[in-house]
Amino acid sequence: MSEAVKLLVVDEDATHAQDIISRIANSFPHYMNITPDEVRREIARLEPDIVILQEPRDDSNGLQLLHYIVNELPNCQVVYLTNKRDPIKARDVSRSGAFDILFMPDEITAILDVLNRAVKAGELQKEVKERVSGGFTWGRGQVMTFYSGKGGCGRSLVAATLAQTLQMDSNSSVLLVDLNLQFGGVETYLDVDHERSIYDLTPVLKELNDNHIRNVTAIEKVSHMEVLVSPRDAEIAEQVTEEHVQRLLRASRLYYDYILVDLPTDMNAISYAALEEADKMFYIMSPDAPSIRSFSQVLDLFDKIGVDPADRLELILNRIGRETELRDKDIKQHFDFPIQGALREDAKKVQPAINRGVPLRTTRKEKRGSVFLKDVKKLADSLLEQQSNRTASAS
Repeated sequence: MSEAVKLLVVDEDATHAQDIISRIANSFPHYMNITPDEVRREIARLEPDIVILQEPRDDSNGLQLLHYIVNELPNCQVVYLTNKRDPIKARDVSRSGAFDILFMPDEITAILDVLNRAVKAGELQKEVKERVSGGFTWGRGQVMTFYSGKGGCGRSLVAATLAQTLQMDSNSSVLLVDLNLQFGGVETYLDVDHERSIYDLTPVLKELNDNHIRNVTAIEKVSHMEVLVSPRDAEIAEQVTEEHVQRLLRASRLYYDYILVDLPTDMNAISYAALEEADKMFYIMSPDAPSIRSFSQVLDLFDKIGVDPADRLELILNRIGRETELRDKDIKQHFDFPIQGALREDAKKVQPAINRGVPLRTTRKEKRGSVFLKDVKKLADSLLEQQSNRTASAS
């Protein structure tokens, strides 16, 4: 039972965190460890079932973190550890939504018992919610970012066409977000235009729901997917913050199955926030030497700024042609990341559509679609199959 539970230890003292982990690892092998400073950035992406929160030296920050975790992950059970035996503190921690509180170091031996009770409480809570909702539960939507350190690789076209295909070829709900805030891009590939953008969510940012999001999205005519277009305004772009991106993506997980995010090539605070929220990071690259060098530089940058690509980053090769010198096997020799898709170039059919400003997909059943569309469909089918397998294994 506990082997499937995702457990997160939040502790600013690495030695103390390791002591806790050594006590629980055999019973809870699926554990993670972060510091209090990383909670706001990581908690939604990690999505733990149980959090062991060691009160920081600044104890007021401990209650703030507890509030934040409970609000962000209402189904998560939080076990609060404190070194101060204070009945008022215990009352405040309980009122803030903690499952239990342990006074350290005297009660550390009780931690396994408390965790096992937390597992049972979580299962009971889930059963009650399913009965109340008639068996329906919101799925956890997947956030997928599309990034490249080199311009001209077709990043926006791939993101837009894949989003359209996911919407048309399944019962999934899809949201496409354009974070090229100064100049936009995806609207030109989908023939959508809209006056509202992510900036218009500012007044309701702290209580975002599906109505707020849908109030600012455009509807793509062919697939009927939702598109959050760029403001295409440098002045407005400066007023969009990391909080806009974090809250939008976290709220969108509750209402959409797939959230595809098109990022600019330059690395800024907005791109960083989106990459940190991502379940999958698709790096778009052309099979040529400049793209390989650019990707190496991007990986160095990720390492410097703390973006972890492990188990998240996958490559999509675009513009594959007969004359292409580098193939899949050549890319694999340089980088230890899976290649999720290889998209063939089809300038005769793709470029005219781009020039006219119309989507590549015009019907649900493309009889004479381009080879590029066929490859995008293959990529979409793979993603849908992965999601189906995850759903089956979780049920």
